[in-house]
Amino acid sequence: MGTCWKTVSPHHAGVLIALLAWSALTGCVQLGGRRATDALTPAEHLKLGLSYEHAGQPDLALREYERAAVGPERSVALTCQGNVYSARGQLPEAEASYRAALTANPDNPTALNNLAWLLAGQSRALDEAERLIRRAIGLGVEPREVYADTLAAVLRAR
Repeated sequence: MGTCWKTVSPHHAGVLIALLAWSALTGCVQLGGRRATDALTPAEHLKLGLSYEHAGQPDLALREYERAAVGPERSVALTCQGNVYSARGQLPEAEASYRAALTANPDNPTALNNLAWLLAGQSRALDEAERLIRRAIGLGVEPREVYADTLAAVLRAR
């Protein structure tokens, strides 16, 4: 019964062992056919995404929001993703992100507000936009002025 260790010189075997150890530490090795798990939690990816977004690095922020969207913070991560797309003027992508956030949590007031704002800004689906923002306001979230401002924008767009 041959193994690769018998066909490798002692020096090369040491190098191979060191390489395997490094790979395991960096998550590059697949164990049992599965990729090593992520060292960060979805919440940590969300915080990292916010940091990147505030630092003016939207591509890195989007990457982290995507990674955060697999956990319980899914709705928040998708809302943040929508905000990045909106800031870039990628409105269809922003709308899709906000809608996905609402699918994950229909009572996400920020996603309700931001989707209503986006629709009002395009002067379309204004009935839906009004329903969305009134639902957000009905959740009793603060600061109420933000939500009232969106409602005013929807009503002006009519």
